[in-house]
Amino acid sequence: MTPFKHARNVLILFLSLLGLTLMMLFGSPWLALRSAFMPRSERQAYVRRAITTGYRRYFTTLHFFNVFHLDLTELDRLRGDDGLILTANHPSLFDALLIISRLPNVVCIMKAQVLRNVMFGHGAKMAGYIPNDSIRNIVNEAARELEEGSQLLLFPEGTRSRRGRINPFQGTVGLIARRTGCPVQTIFIESDSGFLGKGWPFWKAPDFPVRIRVRLGQRFSPGDDSKQFIAELQHYYEQELAPPACSTHRADDARTSASRP
Repeated sequence: MTPFKHARNVLILFLSLLGLTLMMLFGSPWLALRSAFMPRSERQAYVRRAITTGYRRYFTTLHFFNVFHLDLTELDRLRGDDGLILTANHPSLFDALLIISRLPNVVCIMKAQVLRNVMFGHGAKMAGYIPNDSIRNIVNEAARELEEGSQLLLFPEGTRSRRGRINPFQGTVGLIARRTGCPVQTIFIESDSGFLGKGWPFWKAPDFPVRIRVRLGQRFSPGDDSKQFIAELQHYYEQELAPPACSTHRADDARTSASRP
């Protein structure tokens, strides 16, 4: 990569993250003022739609300026599917934002300290996002939201993964699915870059544009055995996200050839 291209990528990274920070920083007070006198249910729906619109415009702008090449259209098929649990792999910090940018009635589970943050958490709190302070609260609030017709977004890994890997799945989605009887729609997020994945420093610029595709997978019915359900779900993700066998063989052949004198 030439020094000029590297400097360009660093500038793009800075401006992209700055734009997202400013949108989140000033968006919450704006939403609070606009929805101050609305009834709770009306305010929550309004805030969720506004968040979806804001993220959609943000990613549309990045796509226009060739920062991201995004293919998110499959998510549009889920609009109107009420009471649905959405699970996705977690390769980067943008994952939840990408999904929310297409689906206006999604509720997420967020870190409790982020929701309590005055600057960044108030908008998410108005949207009814669920704090991860206790598993009992998560399951109860998730069940209430699903009963009211919301779509619940979960990342079963619980944290971002490193490129090409899947972390062990947590049992939360199994507990919620068994409690509510709601179907689980799998979502796959695929990228040609490890940008903002686990271990990727904020200051490290990728080679833009970053290509991201989000596709839908199988829809699972919840079972009576949560542990078995989680094991089947993880196995399915590992199969779907495994590199093609031909690519694996080519990589092995390349390593073998490189090791020869």
